[in-house]
Amino acid sequence: MTKLRPERLDFPARPASYGTSLGLYYQDFSAAITLVESGFHGTRDERGIPLVRYGEQGLHYNPITIAQYGLANLDAVMLGEDSRRALATDLLDWLVGSLERQSGGGGLWRMPFRDPKYVWLDRGWVSALAQGQGISALLRGYELFGREQYFAAAGEAYQGLHSGRVSPPLLREAANGTLWYEEYPAERPLHVLNGHVYAMLGVLDWARVTGDPRAFARWEAAVSAVRSTLASFDTGYWSVYDLRFRELASLHYHKNIHLPLLEVVGSLTGDPYFDEVARRWRSYLGSPRCRIQRWVVLRLAHRIRRIGHGRGVPDGSNKGVQS
Repeated sequence: MTKLRPERLDFPARPASYGTSLGLYYQDFSAAITLVESGFHGTRDERGIPLVRYGEQGLHYNPITIAQYGLANLDAVMLGEDSRRALATDLLDWLVGSLERQSGGGGLWRMPFRDPKYVWLDRGWVSALAQGQGISALLRGYELFGREQYFAAAGEAYQGLHSGRVSPPLLREAANGTLWYEEYPAERPLHVLNGHVYAMLGVLDWARVTGDPRAFARWEAAVSAVRSTLASFDTGYWSVYDLRFRELASLHYHKNIHLPLLEVVGSLTGDPYFDEVARRWRSYLGSPRCRIQRWVVLRLAHRIRRIGHGRGVPDGSNKGVQS
């Protein structure tokens, strides 16, 4: 049996607006159903909740995978596939039940595994990406099913994202007032592009549903951070995953995550700069020169990783599907 390759699937952007009704998610995650239900990640428990395989650590729940699978199932229900309603509510109920409430308020989803890529992230680490995607899923569940516990949990997750008591912090504020949400908290921040954008989309969802002016201000500050740093993610032949290690994005990430997210932000803000960068990055996909240059750089990076193995150098594989 041929292993499913996510870069052969599509996760396109959807037209987006600031309406108070959330509706379908900003990006079409329907292919996430294919990935999860094919066993790409691992398996599913008796309720249908995904369990992700992490090598010698075994199978673990990953809140990011669960939230994204939840968003895909919620979209399916909204589009008329009522047979997925029970699964969608089970996924949302898992998010509610697994949210760790903090003594001073707010809630966090903790990863019950050591991160296999960034060695400083031990069991129990938290991610701005998980917070943002969980907020987006719960608020759509609240809108679709009217269950107050989904709204309450989304509020706790939003508060947890901005807690300030997480160390290293999930939120970095620059001197110019821009905000960056950290997918992988570290003393020396990574600034992962997709993790920041998915997190800030969760912040926007909270702002849209509640009308909270501070949430809208945070969204705008986060957009400004992307705009001011986007050129640093561009090598001239491919996009990079983060600004610390400057790891080249995988084909799947470049095609199915970076490009749609830029198109989403461009659609929401009306700023043509995001569409301009998206078109340039899309041109890299069809360029033999860019493909060859990327291959050469990856080969060199592989040699460097072998030398730096065990010293906190990333292994080069963007794990997961959307993380």
